[in-house]
Order: sequence, then structure tokens, then C-alpha cells
Amino acid sequence: MSLKGIGTDLFSPLALYFRGHDFPTEKKGEKTMIGQHGWLESTEQALYDSNKQSPQKKTRILDGIRKIAKDVSELHQTRRTQPVARDSVGTHATVSLDPREQSLLYCELEFNLTTALNIYVSEELDKGHLSPDNLKKVSDEWHQKGHHKVIGFRYDLETQLELVSLHINDFSFHGRRQGNTTEIALLLNEMKMNARNMRVRTFCQPDSTIAKHLVDSQSLFNLINASTIMMAKQEGSPGSQTLDDLVMGTNTSSITSKRSVERLYHSKETPFFRYFVPKFQRRAPLINRGYWLRLRAIDTIVHRFLTKETAGKKVIINLGCGSDVLPWQCHARYENLGSDVLFIDVDYPDLMRKKRAIVLQTPELRNLLGNDFTLGDEDKDDLLLRSNKYCQLGCDLRQLDRLRMTLESIINLPECAILFVAEVSITYMDTQSADSLIQWGSTVGRENNFCLLEQILPYGKRHPFAQQMLGHFVKLGTPLRSVEQYPTVESQASRFQDRGWPRVEISDLWQAWSSEEFVSDSERIALDDIEPFDEWEEFILFARHYSILHASTDCSQDSLPKTSTLVAGESAKTFAGLSVEIVGESTKKTTRRRFGNSMILSNGLGQRYALNLLGMSLNSRESTYDIFSLDGQHGTPPQLPPSGPPARMCFTLTDLGEYGVMLVGGRTSPSCALSDCWLFERGTDPRWRTMPPLPVPLFRHSALRLGGSSLLLIFGGKKSSSQLSDEFFLFNPQRACWQRCSVLGPAPDSCFGSIVCNSISTASTPGVFSGMLAGGISKKGRIATKQYKWELNVYNTEPSISFSPITSNSCNSRLISSFGAQTVHLGSSVIICGGMGADPWLHGQTITAITTSAEGFDVESFSTPQNDEPMPFMIGSSIVQDGSSLLVLGGGATCFSMGTFWETSIYKIWLPDHILKTTDPTSRLYSLSNSTVDLIGCRKFSSTSAIASPGGVNHSDNQGQGASLTPVPRVQLESAEQFQKILDQGKPVIFKSCSIGECQHKWTPDFLVSQIGANEKFVIHESHEDTGVLDFNSKNFSYVTDSFGNIMSKLQSGARVYLRALSRDKPSELPAKLEEDFPKLAGDFALPREMVYIKDHLFSSVLRLSGRANMWLHYDVMANVYAQVAGVRRMILFPPSDVKHLSFAPGASSSSVNVFQALETSASSLRATHPQEAVIHPGDILLLPALWLHTAAPITDMSTAVNVFFRDPGQKDHYSPGRDVYGNKDLEAYEKGRQAIARIAKSLQSLPPAAREFYLCRLEDELRLATEN
Repeated sequence: MSLKGIGTDLFSPLALYFRGHDFPTEKKGEKTMIGQHGWLESTEQALYDSNKQSPQKKTRILDGIRKIAKDVSELHQTRRTQPVARDSVGTHATVSLDPREQSLLYCELEFNLTTALNIYVSEELDKGHLSPDNLKKVSDEWHQKGHHKVIGFRYDLETQLELVSLHINDFSFHGRRQGNTTEIALLLNEMKMNARNMRVRTFCQPDSTIAKHLVDSQSLFNLINASTIMMAKQEGSPGSQTLDDLVMGTNTSSITSKRSVERLYHSKETPFFRYFVPKFQRRAPLINRGYWLRLRAIDTIVHRFLTKETAGKKVIINLGCGSDVLPWQCHARYENLGSDVLFIDVDYPDLMRKKRAIVLQTPELRNLLGNDFTLGDEDKDDLLLRSNKYCQLGCDLRQLDRLRMTLESIINLPECAILFVAEVSITYMDTQSADSLIQWGSTVGRENNFCLLEQILPYGKRHPFAQQMLGHFVKLGTPLRSVEQYPTVESQASRFQDRGWPRVEISDLWQAWSSEEFVSDSERIALDDIEPFDEWEEFILFARHYSILHASTDCSQDSLPKTSTLVAGESAKTFAGLSVEIVGESTKKTTRRRFGNSMILSNGLGQRYALNLLGMSLNSRESTYDIFSLDGQHGTPPQLPPSGPPARMCFTLTDLGEYGVMLVGGRTSPSCALSDCWLFERGTDPRWRTMPPLPVPLFRHSALRLGGSSLLLIFGGKKSSSQLSDEFFLFNPQRACWQRCSVLGPAPDSCFGSIVCNSISTASTPGVFSGMLAGGISKKGRIATKQYKWELNVYNTEPSISFSPITSNSCNSRLISSFGAQTVHLGSSVIICGGMGADPWLHGQTITAITTSAEGFDVESFSTPQNDEPMPFMIGSSIVQDGSSLLVLGGGATCFSMGTFWETSIYKIWLPDHILKTTDPTSRLYSLSNSTVDLIGCRKFSSTSAIASPGGVNHSDNQGQGASLTPVPRVQLESAEQFQKILDQGKPVIFKSCSIGECQHKWTPDFLVSQIGANEKFVIHESHEDTGVLDFNSKNFSYVTDSFGNIMSKLQSGARVYLRALSRDKPSELPAKLEEDFPKLAGDFALPREMVYIKDHLFSSVLRLSGRANMWLHYDVMANVYAQVAGVRRMILFPPSDVKHLSFAPGASSSSVNVFQALETSASSLRATHPQEAVIHPGDILLLPALWLHTAAPITDMSTAVNVFFRDPGQKDHYSPGRDVYGNKDLEAYEKGRQAIARIAKSLQSLPPAAREFYLCRLEDELRLATEN
């Protein structure tokens, strides 16, 4: 094929595919476009180079594209600048890239964008975030256009962006826009317009347009957290060399994590990893602790080998060593190793050459070589570096004969004791090659040892952690090759025994962690002081999925014991017949939630609802709750209080019967425990009431309602990240206080996350309660395996508690030695759901029943009838008793560095008949009535207006009554002086029947469509709920991009949608202005001339179109006027002083209080407020002074208005710097004040609760006095 005559001498990327002599080739002195030093890198080379150079940076995909623009601009700046005429007279735009250069740039840009989005959406699908309905909508539209089916999500760029837009409340986003759905929607909208622009391939885009496309693309890459590997990842099966490159790429992530461990956990040792990781990155505590354990497990086996008495030379061969620094660490830790120990690092030649260069250039590493070392020929020799103590081999581990020959050139193998070390390395090899390597290793030396650390699947590949782990490595292009053939410690042991290793010791890493041989008690205790840590469930899950193996060919008596580890659940008494039903799925309205808690409420008709509240969501701790209907009859859910406990996790929620539901403690971060307590009072006007705080802050404690009383007993827990509580607290509602329980006799070790339950016994003494305590994690970092009977006497002067060990010969008692499980009292049985255990059988998907009695207890474990039936992942889940069945809501776990698994299904668990016989027959009616659980909605609440405990109630004249409404005054606008006087008074006023231009009769729906354009795209708020009540905090609406014609049709039909126009050119940077954004409409609208003050201080003018949607309660920092053009709107306004009563969270300008509902029901939550009502008709202008809180509701199907914001001269020196698109950015004084409060709060946190409260009261008074003076 000849391409001569195409009119350019530039190198073409098509040369990669056409090799004919007639193809134009690169000439000396010209710029290289594709390759190592070119503008555009090939995908494969970019992947390899990115792993080599800068693994930390995530947005390098645009580097080559930016370089095109920059280099071409500089190259041609003096020889050509083509002016392009615009529509406006006298304006020109510069074009610096010719058509060919633009075609190459946009080809690369579009490929990288679509590839990144394809991988991103695939990952969101794996996380369970992709809505089938939204995908079907996009797929149907695609096929209706006549397009062929695509692989994965490789639609065109605009369609991909539309798919992401439909999931704006579901997908995970990153960067500075994270959590700001408005800005995310704006960016996606900008990118859609860019995609349409890019489709028009004129290849004469001006520089300003190209720059915008590049900047917007960079923002999108940041938004979806697109890494270089994701961008460069090719579809299809990579070749052998590419696979090798990807395996080498795993080294980068591993040594970065090990460097984090080295700096934090081994700060007193010489930092050798620092020379291989130029830029330190602190990893999360879970990853740090996991890698600490991996390093310790390897070090223990190596040290065992080094200290064993043996003749001859000892050789440690690190297979797939990467950048590990084992030789230097051993020489630094263990003295007198001398020349009798030789370390040999083996890995791919390219990787070892880089490692050799770093060793030779770094004196601290080169010292190990001494003065007598030799270097191999880089092109010929596998032996790259040789010295008396350390050697490097660049060799493929699949070439065993070549590896043996190279080793024999260094040492006399038959005279050596050899230890092979393989830390997550040979698992990337095909299983046959890895097995051959293991068998070969048993024949190499006089005495051979093998240390293997790699992944296992103890609970099968369907377990959530296993799914996440396997998928993670597949996405990296480095699947785990042997783990499915050798999924357990037993199969790994057999693997080695069958290949010449008679002695094998193996355990999973949790068993290693719990073993004194690997980690001492004092070391585990010391780790908690290094950094706050509370990811125990995730840490145990990680450790259960990795094994450490030491195999030996030495059959002498003092060699390794032939160890067989406990088979998971081998002693468990398992019953088939446990029925598990999925009765619901999370939707885009549901909060991903773990480590929250649940309770059940009923409305006036007796219909039951489950509330799943607080806990951890995708990116933060939540102050929301999801509402589920349990009876399949939606009805009207009970009215819920708008205020309540602040966001938290790891708290307890205990139903105390008629007294209410008691929330106790919890935490924000692991270093910030909470002591506050809250009582949820049921009734026609439910509310949260603050109760006396705990004597000490606690989280991960255990709470138990004592029998049928309203007494609450608290066991153990954590006071901070490293301090455990050894106290027991009793809450007595009659006294409304906490009492410390005195301990009679010896007490169990302090634990957190334990199981506690009541004893079901017919013989009882009034005021004396008893039960069982089991499990939990002790100060030593191990799961407690002893069970105790406790007995509490509440009739003494102070309550007293005593403990006695429970002796049981039953192996089943291990099944209640668990941590983090949820317990439910069901008749005379106690059901333990989920959690992790000392027995491997307990892995988050198990149900155990305890039947207690005066003589002892029986333990039974249950499973599903078939292994392929679903079982909930009960880590961080909420368990609700639904009659005689259990309802499982939420849950999930961070799976080490492999991502987070979220339990998105809602499960109902039906227990076996012999357990149900112990329950009250009437309780089963609920469960049998309906098996569907429907989500009603999500609500957000704040603690700012919580009701005080009984001793501190503020009794007022209107106690228990709702607030009374005052109408906003309606006046006639007469003069500028009058307007100025009213403005100075700072109170709302309606100026009635004003002249606001021809818009009042011209702006019909058809006219607006004709002037704005039916196909113009806008972002609207579309309500999820039938009520149309929008809530900014809970995001119970979607940001939907639609054409203006469709939007107007929805508005006219009274749809629950809302449009707030933004700047058309720069929506994320500039405020909206009617004259700039809608020039064809601007001439029809004008404020009365008496409002000239507003024109002189104008900030923005916003077109607002609303259907049957209620605007949430909020405030604007800037004063504004609301001019009603068409339709009728109702507003409720509150003075700024009411902010403390309306549940505004710190730093938030919006509240979740449903004002209109509260007014209709005369709710007491508004009794301390002073609401004013404004009904605005066409021609009315409402003056909204700065900081007045307001909410709006429609009276007609559609409302059209212009909202004009203006600056207050009294505040002009106090506005916060930076962009303020909406006119509601808080004043600078408030922002600085919040920073000061954060510093004060941090300094007070370490004080005892009484002292902290004392000084808080003093500071509050001093602050008010200081500002008043």
C-alpha cells in the first residue's frame, strides 16, 4: 500500500502497521511522534514506562498529548499562525496545529478517554454500583440508532458520559469534585459538549478550544481516578512479554507499601527501602499492618533458617525478589552472618538491571558487596552481580536448567543448605511451571528449605473477599494462576509433600499473627501505639486469605514438625436447611452503609418500617438513615425527627422496650471515641433525646438489655485506638444516670467486640441477672477463646458483677469465640450473625445459635442447603429481628488493597424449625405476612437542635405545640429611597404587582423553547420520591441532563423537576447572568427602576423553572430578590437567629428539615422558631435579606422566576476569597472561626469528660462576651 503524496513528511502512526518500502519514514532531524522519545507513546510502551518511572502519579495519560500541543506550538510559532475569523466582527482565534497534527492529537485523546471510561464503568459494575435500568436505557437508545453491540462499555464518548451521568449518585468519584454532585454534573455536561465538538472533524480547532478540551479531559481523568495503567491497558490477552511486564509492575505497589511500613513501624532500623522508593507514600493503616505481618512472617522463617545448626554454607535465594531488601535487612538485624551466608536475588533481567544500578549508586547498599565484586555482561550473562555475600541473577524462573547452571557457577550446590523465598511471586507463573519450580527446588542443595507466602481461598472463590481479590489481580493483568488449584492450607501442604518436601509447616497469616513464634504479645500491643487502627475485621479477612509455608527436605528429628492445621469448621455441627432469601436490592437511593445499626418503627396504622442509620458509607461517616417498608404496604412512614446523633460508626443501638431505643458511644476516627448517648422515643411525635454521657468515651463495646427490664449493661470496648476499657456500666432509666459496676473476684481480660447474652433460666432472683460473655479481641490483639458466666446484682448500693469460667468439652464452643458479630435474642435462643472468629469457620457468612440454660449451653452452626445459594456477608451489617426471621441490611469490608466489597442485597434468613419452637408463636405472623422489603427513602438529620435530657428540658409556653405562621408584609414599591430604607431594616418584604417587563405575558413555555432552543442541554434536579420534596443532604434526587424541549414538557405536566440555570460558558467558574446566558430573553425582563441599588451591586441573575418540586431549606449569604414571572409559589422564611433550631450541620448551608410537613402536623420540632409565609404571584418581588433561611413549594404545576443576587456593602470586606457561583459561600470570618474551633476541639479531646464540658461552657460564654464587646 502506498501512502505517498499525503502532503507531509511527518512520521505517521500507521507505519506501525504498514512496513512497505514506499511508506514515508522518519528523516533525520525530524520530531518523533510515536516511541520512547516521541510526542505520542504507543499504548504498550506507555504502560511499561509508566510502571518504570512514576507509579504514584495517576494522570500521566495526558502528558504525551500536552507535549504535542506545546511542542508543535513552539515549533511553528514563528513560521505560521493562522487567524480564524469568528462570528463577532473584529475577533480572531489562533490555530497553531495543522490538520494532520490535530487529527493525531484528537485520535489519541479520544482513545484514552473512551478506554478510561470503559475500565471505570467496568469497575463500578464490579462494585455493584451500576443500575441495570440505567444501563438498559443507554443500551436501548444505542440500538435504536442502528449501532452494533459493543464489547463491555465501549460506546462512543458521549454515550459513555451519559451512562456515567445517570449514575452520578451511585458511582465513586475522586478529586476536588468528590461529593459535589453539582460540579460533577457540570463537568460531565461540559465533556458531552466537547465530545460533540470533537465528532466534527474539521481539524482546524483554535488553540483556545484545544486547550479547553485538554483541561476538561484532565479534570475527567481526575474525577474517575484514572491511573496510567488503566489508560494504557489494552484489550484482549496480552502476550508473554506484556504479562511479564505487568508482573514486574506489581513490584512497584508492593515496595511502596513496604516503604510505608519501614518508615512508620521500623523507624529505628536502617531504612533500605527508601533507596528504591524515591517518594514516600503513607499507606492506610490496614495496608500497613498487613504488609508488616507479611514482612514479619518471612523474617521469622528466614531467621529460623539462619539460626539452625548446619554444616556448610547457607544460601538464601529470593525468587521473584523485585526490589526487596532482605539481604541488607538480615545483615543489619542479625550480627555475625559473615561470608557463610550468601543471598541471591532472582528476577526478570530488566528488573534486576535496574536494581543493580540502584545498588551500585547507593553507598549504603553497595557496602554489602565489599571491594571484591564483579559485574556480568549486560547482554549475555544471567549473573549480573557477584560478591561474597550477595549476588543478582536476571533469569526467567521457568527456565530451570539455565537457573541451575547459573547457580552452579556461583556455589557448589550439593554442599549448601538452601532456603528458597517466594513472597507472592510464583503465583503469577502458570501452575505447571510453578509446580516444576517447587519440585526442582527439593533437589538443588544438600538440604533444601522453601518459604512460600501467597494467597489462598479458604472459603472458596465465591466469598466476597475472594471475589474482590481475584478480580483485582485480573484487572491488573496479573491473575493469580495457582490459587484455584491450591486454595487451602491443606492443599498447599499436599502440593509440597507430593513434590519432594517431606516436612511441611503451614498456617494462614491470622494463625501466624496469633502465634507467639511469629508475633509476641508485647509486639502486638506496641503496634497499636504507632498509628490508630480499627480495621480488625478486614485485617482478619486479609490474613485468612494468605498463607505462610515452610517446607524442608531435612527429615531429622529436630527439623520441622509435620503440622496439620485446623480444618475450618471440621468440628462444626452443621445443619442443612437454613433458608436464605434475597428480599430486596440496594438502589441508587440507598446509602452504601456498614458499621451502622437498625431499629423497627410502626406508623399509626401498625405498618412496620426498618431504619438503618449512621455508620460508614462510600466516602465518609453518615448522618443519614434509610427507611424500609417491611409489610409491602408503603403507606405513610412514621414522621421522623430532623435532628439526632452526629455521624459515627461502631456504636450500639439497644431496644429497651417502652422506654425507647438507646444509642451509646461510637467513634468518628479510631483515635476519637464518643461518650454521648441518645434515646429515641417512639410515639406520634418521635424524637431523639440527649441522655447523660458515658463516664468514658467508648466504641466497639457490647450492650445488652437485661431480660425484660429497661436496664442497659455495657461490657468492655475501646476508649481510644490503643486503650481498652476494663469497666462495666449500668444505665438505669429511673435514675437517668450511668453507674459503674464493682467487680467481685477475678474478671476476664479486657476485650472489645465481644458477644454478650442473657441466660434463659426459670430460676431467678429479683434484681439479679445473669448471662454469658464470649469472644472479642483482647489487648494482646488476639480473639479471646474462653467463655464466662456473668452475674449482676443491681439491688446493692452500687451494682456488682462477678464472673466464672464456663468449662466445656465441646469443640463447638470455639464457634462463639468471635469478634464483631451481631447478636439477636430469639425466644430462648441467641443467634450470632457474622463476624470473624478464632475458628476459621467464622468468616462473616455464618449463623450460630446458642441455647442457654442453667446447666450450660448448646452451640449449633447453620449453612444454606446448597453451596451455590446466596449467603449475606455480615461484616458491619445491621441485623433486625423480623418476627421469627432475621433481616440483614448493609455491610461490607475493605478488602486490603483490592477495593471495597459492599453488601447490596437485603436478605431474610429463615431459621430451622427446632429453633423457631423456642419463640413466641405470635411473633411469626409478621414474617409470614410478606417477604418483600421495599426502600421508602433516605433522610439526613443533624444534632444541632437535639432535645435535652429530662433534667435540662426548656419548658416554654408553647411546649408540645407547633410554630405559628406570620405572613410576610406586602407593600407597594414607591421610590428608591423607600426600597433603600426597607433594605436597611433587613427583613423580608413582598413588593406586589411590580412592572418587570414584557416577560409576564411573553414567557410562555412555547416562547421559551423557541428562544432558548429545544435541543439545548441543561442539568435539572429530578426527584426520586412521589412527594417531590428535594433534600440536598441526602441527595434524594438525580442530576439529569436533558434537552430543554423535554424539560419544558415535564414542567408543564407538573413533573417533580427543578431547573436552576447556570452560566452557559463557565458553569463551574462564573455566576449565572440572564443577559449573558439567555441574551434573547434578557430584554424582556427588568427590575423596577426603584431597585437601582441592586443593579449597582449586581452579583448574578438566575432563571428558575420549577415543577411540582419542593426546594430544600437553605440560606443565601447574599441578599437577593425573587421576581415571580409565571405561576404561584409559596415560601416559608425563618430569621437567621432560628438557625440553631433547624438542624443545619456545621459548615452546611442546607437542612433536611421538611418544614411544610412539620407545619401541617404541628410538630414540636419547630416550636422554638419564628416562621413567616410568603405566597408569590406573577409580578410580585420577594426581598430575601442575607442569611434568612427559606424553603419553597409549588402551588401551580409550573413556576417561572428570575432570582437576582446582589452584594451587601456592609459585607463587602468579609466575603470569602475564591469562586462563588451560587452566592452562598459563607463569610470568611465564619470559615476562619471553624478552623479555630477545630484546633480548640483537638486540644480539649484529651481532657476527662467533666473537665471538657466545664471548659466548653466557659469558652462559649467568653466567645459570646468577646463578640458582643
